[in-house]
Amino acid sequence: MDNENNEEEINRKRKNFFTHNENRRCKEGEGEEKDDQEKNGFLDLDLTLMFRSTTRPRLQSPENNNNNNNLPSLSLPPPPLYLQVQSILASTPPIEVSPQVQSARRPRKSSRVAREGMNEAIPPPFPWATSHRATVHSLEYLLSKQLFKISGEVQCKRCERKYQMEFDLKEKFLEIGSYIAENKSAMHDRAPDIWMNPILPTCQFCKQENSVKPVVCADKSNINWLFLLLGKMLGCCTLDELKYFCEHTKNHRTGAKDRVLYLAYLTLCKQLDPNGPFDR
Repeated sequence: MDNENNEEEINRKRKNFFTHNENRRCKEGEGEEKDDQEKNGFLDLDLTLMFRSTTRPRLQSPENNNNNNNLPSLSLPPPPLYLQVQSILASTPPIEVSPQVQSARRPRKSSRVAREGMNEAIPPPFPWATSHRATVHSLEYLLSKQLFKISGEVQCKRCERKYQMEFDLKEKFLEIGSYIAENKSAMHDRAPDIWMNPILPTCQFCKQENSVKPVVCADKSNINWLFLLLGKMLGCCTLDELKYFCEHTKNHRTGAKDRVLYLAYLTLCKQLDPNGPFDR
């Protein structure tokens, strides 16, 4: 009897336990369902708001509408710069210069030859020189005037003594003319080394060889050209002095010293003997 009561009690407790668990599960299920509904409701609300915010048309103010209407229309790129300059020049009227402005302009400067050519006539610095710059009389004229000796001032580089030296006109010119006639074709319009670096005379006082140099006047119009020619000492002149000679004898004065020196030798020989073999 007691065993039956115990079993009934155990069965009742089991039934109550199962019933309690079932009720708890049901409540939990209802709570979860309610939470899911609330979550779904919030989710639907969020989606609705998002949809409304993304699909709602954006209102524009009247100012923005006016700005959009005033936007510049598309146009072609500007023309190149040179076309713009041409159009500006074409539209600009020419500037007229008044006669007073034209008269105020300075005249062009004449060349050095033209300026000095206005005063080519000078007092002859030597009896064998003409009144024209860098020009000597012909050999025939000089011999007719009994000018057989040509003198000039020299100075010794060693003892520095100055004195007058003479050259025989006919003898020295024949020597130089013969040398040019024999060697002109091999010179190629340039002075040989014997003219560029002449052998100077021996000093008559200290007897030093190759030491007597000519005294070249600082005033180029007073240079003793014939004396330098006969003594073969034209090479002692500077390039500027040789260019002065070529300038006033209508020779091309530009170039190296050997070229203008060559022209100086041939031109002086041509002045002495216009019919000799001294053409360039």
